[in-house]
Amino acid sequence: MPIFKDRDLDVPGTELLIDVRHDQNVPHDSSDIILLPPPTACEGDPLNWSDFKKYWHLLLVSAYACIFSFAENNTGDAYSTIVDMTGSTMTIMNGGGALNYLMLGLVNIFWIPAAMKIGRRFCFLATLLLCIGSSIWMGAFHTAGEWYGCNIVNGLGTSAYEAVIQLAVFDLFFDHQRGRMLGFYIFAQQLGSIIGLVSGGYIADGPGWRWAQWVVSIGEGILIIIFFFTYEETLFPRFLFNPAQSLPTAEAKLKNPIDATETASLDKKDPATVDNASVNEGSASDTIPAPSEFPKRTFKEKLRLWVYYPQDKTTYWSYFKRPFFLLAFPNIIIAGIIFAFGCTSGIVTNKTISEILTGAPYNFTDGQTGLAYLSALVGSIIGYLTSVMGDKIVIYLARRNDGVKEPEMRLWALTPCFIYSAVGYELYGWGAQEGAHWMTITVGIGAMIAQQVAATSTATAYAMECFPGVGGEIVVILAICSSIINFIISETTQPFYEATGPGWLFLFYGICVIISLAAGMAVYVWGKKWRRKCAPKYYKFLQERGGNI
Repeated sequence: MPIFKDRDLDVPGTELLIDVRHDQNVPHDSSDIILLPPPTACEGDPLNWSDFKKYWHLLLVSAYACIFSFAENNTGDAYSTIVDMTGSTMTIMNGGGALNYLMLGLVNIFWIPAAMKIGRRFCFLATLLLCIGSSIWMGAFHTAGEWYGCNIVNGLGTSAYEAVIQLAVFDLFFDHQRGRMLGFYIFAQQLGSIIGLVSGGYIADGPGWRWAQWVVSIGEGILIIIFFFTYEETLFPRFLFNPAQSLPTAEAKLKNPIDATETASLDKKDPATVDNASVNEGSASDTIPAPSEFPKRTFKEKLRLWVYYPQDKTTYWSYFKRPFFLLAFPNIIIAGIIFAFGCTSGIVTNKTISEILTGAPYNFTDGQTGLAYLSALVGSIIGYLTSVMGDKIVIYLARRNDGVKEPEMRLWALTPCFIYSAVGYELYGWGAQEGAHWMTITVGIGAMIAQQVAATSTATAYAMECFPGVGGEIVVILAICSSIINFIISETTQPFYEATGPGWLFLFYGICVIISLAAGMAVYVWGKKWRRKCAPKYYKFLQERGGNI
């Protein structure tokens, strides 16, 4: 018996995921899971790449997130030392960091249109170049103006890891895989933070804190070479193969036979060999490009800095404007709030850990302060496993719902986050306030990071599943929400800390995080109603852009 009474498939995001009756003539994986989005017959389609090639690209973008996160965090536990050596203040240091966080989200209104128009590869290479320059500058700054300037440049470059990576992950993997793949990338991002905080202190104690940034520039230089020669563009004009999906119907979603004149037989064992999965019922054959139009790229073609599909008539300016229409979609806004407060833990701990652990009663060195962040590795693993659980929950609930998947099913993965955040924020804040054993603080860090990895990956996957075909616009909204909220938090953390101490500060932040998670309960109850209400605007938008699902 269906667990969701409303099984209307005319609602955006509601999809037939499980072929429970085994009567759907559409591509499957090795079991009864329907492949969404359907792969095409083209060798150049990233969904048809081998598993090794997909995982290599996932590893590359995860390394990209890791090195950027490392760069952002490897001076955090040396802030006190930097203040002493440069004559700066903690307020100036945190102010520069706040500017960086502001840029992280807002600049994506420029990067995402570029990623949609000329590809993800260009954005990755350009941002790596920017960050190499900012890392060199950050390691050589002396004045407050320089500190603000290098943080702005760093934010310009680092911003892409807040949004472009998600697009690359969605280019490569199917719906039922995306939660754990996003979780892996966010785990790598957290791993970079951990390595930065642990090693940054010892670098500061050894060759000096300036080398912490110069090491980053070396790592980014190595990574840009690897990217240039091995990262193949994942942008693919999937909208050309789904012309009938701009206004989908329940009938089209439940029954979507493959035209025999367009495809050969489907290989159900290997999704990479699926001949065609993108021809809709009633689609005219002359509207579907021949697979030969998008062949496997040659090595020389792979090295191009950008791609351009003349079939995409959308201008850069149109891509720039599009994210703002999503501000009227409550599902996306709430997902953005959950995502934003999910990112809070890493920011507030980075801003306060040096002041807490280098002072009485702990009196840690910079290196010992960094070691306290090893607990975040455990938290990252727990958060990643929670995101993996989210994929499994969706599949399990879809089977119980006659094969129909609702995006809200994924929100069950937020349940453990209530525990992670409540335990983490209170142990860290009040542990520091009362001078508790240092292990209390490290356990708090681990719990907060578990919440961050799980909540951000779940919120991203949910938002992208609600309204297929507008992934670029969605990640911009998520990044902007995160940027604005965490800019405010970053700017107010130090004065709040000085006025109240860490206990009340982290109690307040913990309450904010729990309220954001509780908003997910409202989405679970009313999410489909909101998606149905937004459907006319969504479909009109898709028609204007050419039905790009």
